[in-house]
Amino acid sequence: MSFRDVEVAVDEAVARGVFPGAVLLVREGTHFFYLRAFGHRSLLPATAPMREDTIFDVSSLTKAFATSVAMMLLLKEGKVRLDDHVTRFFHNFGVHGKTHITFRHLLSHCSGLPSWRAYFKEVQAEERREGRINFLGGPAAKAFVYQLIQRERLEAEPGAQTVYSDVGFMLLGATIEQISGQSLDRFCHERIFKPLGLRSTGFVDLSMLRAKRLEPVSEMIAPTENCPWRKKILCGEVHDDNAYAMGGVAGHAGLFSSAKDLDALLCRLKDCYRNVGQMI
Repeated sequence: MSFRDVEVAVDEAVARGVFPGAVLLVREGTHFFYLRAFGHRSLLPATAPMREDTIFDVSSLTKAFATSVAMMLLLKEGKVRLDDHVTRFFHNFGVHGKTHITFRHLLSHCSGLPSWRAYFKEVQAEERREGRINFLGGPAAKAFVYQLIQRERLEAEPGAQTVYSDVGFMLLGATIEQISGQSLDRFCHERIFKPLGLRSTGFVDLSMLRAKRLEPVSEMIAPTENCPWRKKILCGEVHDDNAYAMGGVAGHAGLFSSAKDLDALLCRLKDCYRNVGQMI
C-alpha cells in the first residue's frame, strides 16, 4: 500500500504552518505497517526534528485513555455502577437540582453540567485573596476546584441533551480518586499503563516538578505553546489551564503519551470490545 498521497499532504501542511510536525502510525491486525515522523517536534527556542517516539500532551484524549478506562476497571470490580448517583460519593453534589445525575450521565456527556468553566481564574483569585503561596497548581487548589464543581448549576436537565463537558470528566477524576484512595495518576499508572507496558504514558504532577522529584526529558516531548500567561514555552507541563491549576493531574486533561503507546492501548480496548481478552 502506498502512502505517497498522505505523505505529500502532511508535508504540505507542515510547510504551510498548519502544524509544526506529526507522527503517523497505521495498523492492520496485530502489526502496524506504517510509522513515520514528519516536520519538527519544536520550533522554539530552536528547531528540533520530530521523532517517531515523540511524546505529546494528548489533552482531551485524557478522557478516553485514562479516565474512562479507569472507570471501566472500577465498574468491572463492582466498586461503582453506571446508574449510581454521583451523590453516593459526593454528598454535597446534589444541590441546585443535581441529585439525579449518575455516572452514566457523566461518561456520556449528558449530565446537564456546563461544558467548561474558567476555574483557573477562580483559583488565581483565591490565591491572591488569601495570600496562599503555591496554592495554584497544588493539592489544595485541586480540592478547591472539586468544591466549585459540586456547587455548579445545571444548564440542562440530566439526560436531556449531549454537551461535551470537561466539568463532568473533572468530577469523574475525583470519583476515581475517592473510590480508589489513590491519586488519578497513581491509579492509572499502577492499574493501566504499567501492566500494559506503556512506558511513555503518564501525567506530569506539577508538585513533583516543583520539588524537583520529577524532570521531564524535554528532548522527547513536543512543546505545546509559548504561553503568554505562564511566560514560558510549555514542554512537559500540561497546556490546559484548568488542569494546570489543579496540579497537572485531572480527569479531563493532563495525560502525555506517544503514538506507539496510544496504538497499544487502542488495540487492547478493541480486543476487549471483541471479547478476545481483558483490559488488564
